[in-house]
Amino acid sequence: MRITEAAELYIALNVYQQDTADTLNRVARLFETRSGCRSIESIDLVAIKTFRDETLKVAKPVTYNGYLRYLKLLSKWLFDEEYVQKDWFSKVKSATLPIAPPKTVDDDVFLKAITYLKTDSGAPQPAWFWLIVIRFLYFTGVRRRQLVAIEYQDLDLKKQVLTCSYRGSKTYREWDIPIADDLIPDLEYLIRRAEDELGRPMREGDRLFNVCLFYHRYKPDPKNNGAMRREHVTGFMRRLSNKIGQRIGAHRIRHTTATVLCNPVDEEHEPDIFSVQKLLGHTQLSTTRNYVKTKIGRIRTQVNRMSLPK
Repeated sequence: MRITEAAELYIALNVYQQDTADTLNRVARLFETRSGCRSIESIDLVAIKTFRDETLKVAKPVTYNGYLRYLKLLSKWLFDEEYVQKDWFSKVKSATLPIAPPKTVDDDVFLKAITYLKTDSGAPQPAWFWLIVIRFLYFTGVRRRQLVAIEYQDLDLKKQVLTCSYRGSKTYREWDIPIADDLIPDLEYLIRRAEDELGRPMREGDRLFNVCLFYHRYKPDPKNNGAMRREHVTGFMRRLSNKIGQRIGAHRIRHTTATVLCNPVDEEHEPDIFSVQKLLGHTQLSTTRNYVKTKIGRIRTQVNRMSLPK
């Protein structure tokens, strides 16, 4: 059995998220190409080392580690189901990564991006749409995949609540989060523009964010009823970063949301990290902690409270 065939079988029996299926298929193809190993029976440590070396020539260690997680998952399943006699990946270690603080977006970068989108005629179009996307990402902390999966019925403007649907969830869960007051005019405007393009009121099943409605150069997802794809968000963020000369991206904004909420301006109030965990949809508090960059000012305040006898 080819490795790609094994991946397809595993997906058919165990995977329910299209994103996960696409990634596993891609990793299986990469392993076959870079290791020179085609069948599951021919996998060995030499093939794994070859894959690692070839991958690290063109990708960062963090990318290799992501591939390795999927390959370990597939290998363990093949061993458990007795398709192979040994789980060769079981003792393969991930590449060592430096532990750096979370990457966030400073206020001046937000200001530069927003000003550029508002004033520059050469800004990515439709600029009004992308402004709303940036603001929405900031005030909600949602991922790209969640943003593009939001449907009209997930939004309750009267109660100011958004249901983060299982459709865009990495863990196939749903949870509710509040919609900030500042976002209400944005969302009302977005809905009006969408209804103008559709020629009808928005209804259940319509995607809330769909740039394809407003700009024909964006090609809709043929597998998902003409919906916007998360790659559209990635491409926009890359172009925006190049134009303003500063890095900005959906996941950096997500880290920023966590950092801002856990570093309140009023240092007399302790941050509510459990609320932040709920907002971001993390199942483990430790994950939320990894998202937060504690500002040096808060640490300085704590240090200056220390004293020694004189």
